[in-house]
Amino acid sequence: MQLPQSSQSASPRAKCAVLLLIICCLLSTIRILREAPNPAHLSQDDISKRSDQRFAAAKSRLPASGVIGYIGESGNSSTPDYYLTQYALAPLVVDRSSHHAIVIGNFPLSRPSDLPPNLRLVEDCGSGVLLLAGEDAK
Repeated sequence: MQLPQSSQSASPRAKCAVLLLIICCLLSTIRILREAPNPAHLSQDDISKRSDQRFAAAKSRLPASGVIGYIGESGNSSTPDYYLTQYALAPLVVDRSSHHAIVIGNFPLSRPSDLPPNLRLVEDCGSGVLLLAGEDAK
């Protein structure tokens, strides 16, 4: 039994295009492999370590679980600072609101001159971390 032979074969131009595509893909893969960092030389991220150290004093004075409020600086670093605070204080839930009995203040760049009127300073834990008491808790 013979297989039917195709009457049309790929043109030399199409063969060159496919070959060129394969070569480009291989070159791209080689470049990615060369530029990728060596896993043996990667160091652990120090940002989370520093955040844990900044909040260590405050964490020892906070309850082991529950929900606390959060206030911090505004600007480009406000969201990353908030997430680092959540990470450092876990398993506490950190709500981005000042309407809680306990509120953590995160001001790594400069301490605020005025706090919101519903908050009073309980303790300055250093490194821009403040423990605050909320007067109008939920």
